[in-house]
Amino acid sequence: MKGVAFEGKHRILIKEDLVKPEINSDEVLIKVKKVGICGSDIGSYETGGPYIPGNIIGHEFSGEIVELGEKVKKLKRGDRVTVNPQIPCNDCYYCNHDRENMCKLQNYILGGTENGAMRDYINVKAERVHILPANVSYEGGAIVEPLSIALHAILQSGFKIGDNAAVIGTGPIGLFVIQILRTSGANKIFALEPVESKQKKAIELGADKVFKPNLWNKIVRLTDKIGPDHVYDCVGLSSTVTKSLSLVKKGGCITIIGMHDSSYEINNVRLMTTNSITIKGTYGYTQDVYKTSIRFLEQGMIKVEPIITNRIKFEEVPQMFEKLANPPHDELKVLVDFE
Repeated sequence: MKGVAFEGKHRILIKEDLVKPEINSDEVLIKVKKVGICGSDIGSYETGGPYIPGNIIGHEFSGEIVELGEKVKKLKRGDRVTVNPQIPCNDCYYCNHDRENMCKLQNYILGGTENGAMRDYINVKAERVHILPANVSYEGGAIVEPLSIALHAILQSGFKIGDNAAVIGTGPIGLFVIQILRTSGANKIFALEPVESKQKKAIELGADKVFKPNLWNKIVRLTDKIGPDHVYDCVGLSSTVTKSLSLVKKGGCITIIGMHDSSYEINNVRLMTTNSITIKGTYGYTQDVYKTSIRFLEQGMIKVEPIITNRIKFEEVPQMFEKLANPPHDELKVLVDFE
C-alpha cells in the first residue's frame, strides 16, 4: 500500500510498503479517493511540527467505504463519504457542551497526531464519517474540512445580514469566507490580497473590491469612512492583526482564523480599547458545522471548482510541498488523486 509521510522539517517521504489497516468493531475502512493539501500541512513542513514525524499526512479527504466493523449500523459498503478528522474524547467538559473543537485532546487529528488519509486505505471511527449527497463529488468531499473552518468562523463572529466585511488573505479559507458571506446576505465584501491571480478569484467568487494589503485605507473610504463591521483575518500575522485594528469600524469585530507560530508584535493595540473592538479567535468546527457545510455543497451555495488549482498524483507530493512552502505562488487548493 502506498502513502505519504511527514518525516520532519522539510521532509516528506513517499512510502510504497505500508500495511493495509485492520478495523475495530466501531470503525470503517475507506478506500481513499481525494486528499487536499492544507496550510497546516505546509506549516509543519516548514517548522518541523506540530505534526508527529513518521505519521501519514492528510486530513481533508473523501473516499468509499469498503469494509465495516460489526458494531457499525448506519453505514454500508459503497457509501461515498468524507470524514471529520478531529478526534475528540467525547467525555470532557467541552465535548459535553457541544464544543468538541475545544476538547482537552484538542490537537488530536488524523494526519497530525494520528496517521492520516494520504494513502490507499484509512480506518476511521464510524461516528466521524459523513455520507456525501449524490450531487457532491469526491473533490467536493475533500474540501468539506476547510469549508467548515470558514463557516465556523463566520458563525462565531456574530455576522448579521447587511453587514459589511473585509477578508484578509484570499487563499482557500478566505475564498470560502467570501462565498459564505455572499450567500448569507453581506452588504459589501472587500478583500486584501497581494497575489494578482488570487485577487481575481476573490472577485469571481463574490468580493466587491479587492486591494493589495497596503491599500487597506481604500476600504475605509468605501464604507463611509467608518470601516467594515467585520474583518476576517485568514492569515494571522502581526502585520495583518495590526492592519485589522486600523481597518475595522469602531465597535466592530475582528475574527482571527489564520494561525502562525510566530509571536505577535502589535503597535496599535490601544485601538482595541479606545475603539471598543472585539477580537475573536476561532479554531476548527463541530459535527453540526460539518453537516451544514455538506448541505451548502449539496444546495450549490459554494463553488468548488474555482478553488482547486491543481490535481496531482501521490508521487508529486514532495515537490508540491516545496512549491507551496515558497510563496508567492498561484496555487489555492491542491488535491492528491488516489483513485
